[in-house]
Amino acid sequence: MSRRARVAVLIAVLTATGVAIARSNPRAIGRALAGMSWRWAAIACVINLLGVLIDALRLRIIAGASRDVGWQQVVKAQFVGIVGNVLFPFKLGEGARAYMLTRDGQLSTANALKMVFADRVIDAAVLPIFIVAASVVLPLPPNVLRYRGWLMATVVTTIIAILAIGRHRGRLAGAVAASLVSWTARAAIVWCMLIASHLALPLSATITTLLIVNLGIAIAATPGNVGSFELAAAAALALWKVPSDTAFSVAIATHVVEVVPPMLIGLMIGGSSLVTSS
Repeated sequence: MSRRARVAVLIAVLTATGVAIARSNPRAIGRALAGMSWRWAAIACVINLLGVLIDALRLRIIAGASRDVGWQQVVKAQFVGIVGNVLFPFKLGEGARAYMLTRDGQLSTANALKMVFADRVIDAAVLPIFIVAASVVLPLPPNVLRYRGWLMATVVTTIIAILAIGRHRGRLAGAVAASLVSWTARAAIVWCMLIASHLALPLSATITTLLIVNLGIAIAATPGNVGSFELAAAAALALWKVPSDTAFSVAIATHVVEVVPPMLIGLMIGGSSLVTSS
């Protein structure tokens, strides 16, 4: 996709989000936000930060295929990468993650970029595994089950890759396991935010929302997923007959919980790194 096309997509997503929120009664969205249980939102915030640490563990497992990387270094890389993805569109924050991995001089820039790319690929590939596993025990809606064949194909491909990868088989299996825990944490965040919004929805609604949101932000990448996250979450909740004002309040609050705390930590880490390097 050309740069002009990407900018056009960004403008279209932000415009569509603004129109959708305006049509959904902004005052009602504000009242829904004010009426949320912020205790549950705080729990979701803690789970989200734990999820960042799990993602850092996965990155360390993957980077270890090239050279041993310290725990503190991968944690810093993870948080700084979140800041980069909030400030820049099209996941350009992944470059910031790679840069942080090279800070101790033990990992080359080329290898760091390869490790970050592999981390993104594995994380994305594990989502279908998580959804297929969930579909075995939960009654997911037909809108999701219609893609079960494609999801199963991804699961089979991942298993074959683990079996065929050779000496790094155990490392790949460990990275996949870490991703499964990470996706479980992300599902728990959505579940907590639904409870915080006083929505008595089945657990399958959580899984459906998680899947549709991640598909939405993958299709239309905006800085910090602003707009694409809200539209996808509202669309997912609409499948469960949630009113649009409530759906947007859940989407906005969940997005804030997922982005703001790690971004603030990432800014502090990035600032201290600049001071140290100077």
